[in-house]
Amino acid sequence: MDNQNNLQHPGQYAPQLNVSALNKFYGKVYGIFAGGLGLSALTAWLGANVFRTQFETFINRFPLGFWGLWIAQLVLVLLMGKKATKNPSFTLAGFIVYSLLTGLTLTVTLMTYSKATVVQAFVTATVTFAGAALVGMFIKKDLSVVGRVSLILVWGLIITMLLNVFIFHSTGLDLMLAIGGVLVFTGLTAYDNQMIRTYYYQFQNQENTGIAAFVALQLYLDFINIFLYLLRIFGYDDN
Repeated sequence: MDNQNNLQHPGQYAPQLNVSALNKFYGKVYGIFAGGLGLSALTAWLGANVFRTQFETFINRFPLGFWGLWIAQLVLVLLMGKKATKNPSFTLAGFIVYSLLTGLTLTVTLMTYSKATVVQAFVTATVTFAGAALVGMFIKKDLSVVGRVSLILVWGLIITMLLNVFIFHSTGLDLMLAIGGVLVFTGLTAYDNQMIRTYYYQFQNQENTGIAAFVALQLYLDFINIFLYLLRIFGYDDN
């Protein structure tokens, strides 16, 4: 999953700090983020347990349907980036749909790994994400370089993963990529949390629900990727 931002980043923060309004924006972003994460978790649990038979039947009969879910998610991310400032309702609805689709794709993950591995990865991902988020919120150093380098490394990870799947077939390389993925998306988590303040000042005179939803999507992608890479690390012996 890519964490590419489509919104323009301003060069610096506004000089005046409205703590109350900024905190409300943080609350809106994290409220949307938590709602999406909870929706994905519920969808994945229902798919892996309550509707497991139906989901397995769908995958077996329509194997390309799973790729269709990934394509739909990519399209949503691109559309949300373009509509964030123009159509807040669409952006928020897009985030909800994206969370549902991610929950469906995570169903396969929950059926692949043991429950103990899933819990271990989720707890570790939560702690890692929270630590990086706090760094991003309170560090005074500009993390723009971290963000740019991390985005370049994301593409490197994607390309290397595809080469490993179709050509190399190396379990050792897969483990190294998983460790690298955790580090890259931890850096992006810190950067995206610092950018919350920047986005607030850039759009503080506009209705910011769409912006909050798009920023929540960035955080959501960070967390999901950290979780998935940790699953591959902790579940190295599950498969």
